[in-house]
Amino acid sequence: MLLGLKRDLRSEKRDENGDWECVMPQEGYRVAQEMRCDRYAECSAVTGELCWEVLEDITRTAAGTTTEGKGLSQGMECNVM
Repeated sequence: MLLGLKRDLRSEKRDENGDWECVMPQEGYRVAQEMRCDRYAECSAVTGELCWEVLEDITRTAAGTTTEGKGLSQGMECNVM
């Protein structure tokens, strides 16, 4: 699962090159697909926006990545970037 943070800092402004000043949701989804992530979500710890929903989603996704023998699925790893 790829998680976008600092949702509260998102602006709709573009820089001098015409690029977004922040990561927009569609870019997050694209990167998640490239990384072969099961899910993409975003939240803001400052405002609390979507934090509980993200935690529930992470829990459901993690629970779905275990095998019948309760071991982790092969090839699963967690990275913080």
